[in-house]
Amino acid sequence: MFRKYLMAGCALMLAGASTGASETALGGNEVYKLLVGNTASGSWQGIRYKSYFDPNGDTLYVPQTGEPATGRWRINPETDHYESWWEHVGWTSYTVLKTDTGHAWIHDGEAQPFTVEDGRQLSW
Repeated sequence: MFRKYLMAGCALMLAGASTGASETALGGNEVYKLLVGNTASGSWQGIRYKSYFDPNGDTLYVPQTGEPATGRWRINPETDHYESWWEHVGWTSYTVLKTDTGHAWIHDGEAQPFTVEDGRQLSW
């Protein structure tokens, strides 16, 4: 069960989702500015989630149903990719795209859409 949450927190991935026609990969500084101090919202395996990206490098994943999980996040300076860390997986790397409808995490060729809200917005 934790694996389901940690994958969502890292990335917040929904298999088979696609992004809009116009996609642009963001650089590391752009990803940092997008996420730091803000909340990403999307879905994973049909469960909506919110994930807050604390400036200290912690991330809090809150599913609409189920238990929250705490992990870590960073920007890898060598690859310019977003990376998340969860206890049972370690560090996992993602490309972040700007799309017509918001943003998407890209991992293993899968695009997983998400939107960003300013600040810590974890309430349902």
